[in-house]
Amino acid sequence: MSPIEKSSKLENVCYDIRGPVLKEAKRLEEEGNKVLKLNIGNPAPFGFEAPDEILVDVIRNLPTAQGYCDSKGLYSARKAIMQHYQARGMRDVTVEDIYIGNGVSELIVQAMQALLNSGDEMLVPAPDYPLWDGGSLAFQRQGGTLSLR
Repeated sequence: MSPIEKSSKLENVCYDIRGPVLKEAKRLEEEGNKVLKLNIGNPAPFGFEAPDEILVDVIRNLPTAQGYCDSKGLYSARKAIMQHYQARGMRDVTVEDIYIGNGVSELIVQAMQALLNSGDEMLVPAPDYPLWDGGSLAFQRQGGTLSLR
């Protein structure tokens, strides 16, 4: 059996948050230092909890949550997001404008899959969320970074 090899599209992709930064964090932890892992996108360990109304809705809707929802996300959640932004002055946003994913990484990849063709140019702000740069390189984008410092 031949080994499975990664796609050549990944040759220029680097995701530093899981490379040297992670190694240094592990080294510091081994020395007894406390490291806050803000790179994983999990807010719960830092005291950010879902509001009670969301928890109640989750419990109430468990019997109907045994399958897939709309591909754009749960309608009631999209509607709540729409209302949140309409109340803050974005009057033209509609529920059809709202897409919900399983985290920002999934949505970034979906957006790039939908919008980038091989060879397209994309300017990525720097510093950036690593997936913008690494992910767009995986989709064979051309271009570079724009320093915001």
